[in-house]
Amino acid sequence: MSEALPRYAAAEVKAALLDHGVSGTIYALVMPESEAALNALVDEDRAAFLEQYREAWTQKQDAMHEAYFERWIQWSAPVLDWDAGRFPFRYPTAGASEGIVKLMAEYAAREAAAARRGAVHMFEGEYEGFPAFAHSLGLDVVRHPREAWKAVAAERVPAHAAFWISQPSAIDGMVWPHFEAFAAALHAAQPEARLVPDLTYVGSVARAYAIALHAPNIHEFVISQSKPFGGYYHRAGAAFSEAECPSLFGNHWFKNLASIGWARLMMERHGVHDLPRRYAAVQAEAARRCGKALGVELAPCDVNLLASAPWRDGLSPLLASVGRGSEAEKVVRLCLTPTMARLIDPALAPSVPDLEE
Repeated sequence: MSEALPRYAAAEVKAALLDHGVSGTIYALVMPESEAALNALVDEDRAAFLEQYREAWTQKQDAMHEAYFERWIQWSAPVLDWDAGRFPFRYPTAGASEGIVKLMAEYAAREAAAARRGAVHMFEGEYEGFPAFAHSLGLDVVRHPREAWKAVAAERVPAHAAFWISQPSAIDGMVWPHFEAFAAALHAAQPEARLVPDLTYVGSVARAYAIALHAPNIHEFVISQSKPFGGYYHRAGAAFSEAECPSLFGNHWFKNLASIGWARLMMERHGVHDLPRRYAAVQAEAARRCGKALGVELAPCDVNLLASAPWRDGLSPLLASVGRGSEAEKVVRLCLTPTMARLIDPALAPSVPDLEE
């Protein structure tokens, strides 16, 4: 197993967590709505579905992602505060991961061309893909305690660094309230450092919130429909950028039309708060049952797939393996997807055990 991956990625830990209806890795929740949209996409107008793939030499497919981007801009408007015109270069990607690794690769190449060794900075406990991709590209990885974000922004991020951050946060499944202030403080102290947001969990939060992307050090960001719509294996996502990204240019041609169509249809059918609000009671019940099975009191997170408990001494080795964040903010963070799927419909999760009510 890669050293960049957390302990809960080990097979024996995964199995033990699944015995209690949870996971350390965050998996997408395939909902009845996810499958209904897929059926509609293929079956309601099968001729049109097949036609989109034909006559590639006409280049009619080249613009088929544009409606997806326009829909995402409209769909995310209740929670996103930004100037869409500032990010005119938009690329369909295979979930967020393709955008992350290619943006990191372009950053690494720019740093190498300037005879510098690039470094990816992040908060302790962030999305495990950040360090895994960075290490694969030969980039240094520097982790910081999030509770010290003011000091981090003021003095611990060097010029030319790339600071990757998820919002809502993968650390604890919550909307981080200091995101905008951190972006401003980082730019004031180190204007050449880049802040790169991963907005994967936009669409996974039931309550009202806002994410501002006006900071001048935000030059690009990534999105995904994996978590909000249960589309992990559809691989629908995008990268938005102020400047052209050469490594992503070909994605305008080489893209998955079915996944783009499915994601667009999901956004047409379900608003940015719709599904997390619809399944909030399921999330709460899953947290209660899984917490009882594990012997810990779990509380639902903002992100509707997750639950957390305060960190404390004396936790079992199993729960200790799913600790996230630096010491002052550390929590037990668990993915409820297995039990949520079981509660929604046992046919969605036949391998998951029934937990006591």
